[in-house]
Amino acid sequence: MPSLIAPHEKPRVAHPAGNILGEGPLWDETEQALYWVDIKGHQLQCLANGNVRQWSLDEEITSVHRHAEGGFIVTLRHAIARLQLPEGTLEKWLTPEPELPGNRFNDAVVDAHGNLWCGTMDDAESHASGSLYRVRPDGDCQRQDSGYIVTNGPVLSPQGDWLYHTDTLERLIYRFAVDKHGNLSGREPFIRIPQDQGCPDGMTTDRDGNLWVCQFGGWRISVFDSQGQLHEEIPMPVANITSCTFGGPDLSTLYITTARKGLDDGALAEQPDAGALFAIETQTHGAPTPAFATQA
Repeated sequence: MPSLIAPHEKPRVAHPAGNILGEGPLWDETEQALYWVDIKGHQLQCLANGNVRQWSLDEEITSVHRHAEGGFIVTLRHAIARLQLPEGTLEKWLTPEPELPGNRFNDAVVDAHGNLWCGTMDDAESHASGSLYRVRPDGDCQRQDSGYIVTNGPVLSPQGDWLYHTDTLERLIYRFAVDKHGNLSGREPFIRIPQDQGCPDGMTTDRDGNLWVCQFGGWRISVFDSQGQLHEEIPMPVANITSCTFGGPDLSTLYITTARKGLDDGALAEQPDAGALFAIETQTHGAPTPAFATQA
């Protein structure tokens, strides 16, 4: 298979965000804009037509997706909430883990049926208290898997028949079969990242089913085919690569979030673009991101 990166392309800084923990990029087709979060900076950011808007929150915001009834559905430290922009008003909706104050939400994705798949993690990154949840538009919130220290990157195959989910500190990506009702079965280890290549973080799929995996501490994004075989690697100029998504008018631009978290002064001096939002042109395409509560 030929390279999926356009000839002579290298990652470029799309915005020098300086994020502590940039995460959760969302390409919004309605606005032709890229939304993303700085979890530890308590910020939501939006890049559109070369301009950046920012909203500061009182707590961590960890993911953002369009809501079919207007505004956005977001995950916060402990809650799932509705967000209205540009006002920045929040209405908290669900709190699945009141008994686990040390946990917080992390990554999330919306499937073609309008369900939200979201993971929780131990914020101290020491206890396997994290879980994967499926949240239906009617508020039904069901734990689908558990036993994670850091959950990451839930993402679906283009046909929606596979869900990939990451156990970051174990450097392991699982694959689940998804039936037509949105139920999971058959969890299997799918990809293990070598120890000297950092930890798998956020990820996305393209229209051909390739899996684009960001590697925290790994200085790269790795692209795997639908059988889990490594196709190619994209070197990055910073170490902590956190998540990616396809955007742009034809969904061929890969947007990439990164983090300054965990880097000392020496490392930051060597990586002046750590925490930036990057972009690279590809020779493939992503798929439009569904809105939460969309009826497929």
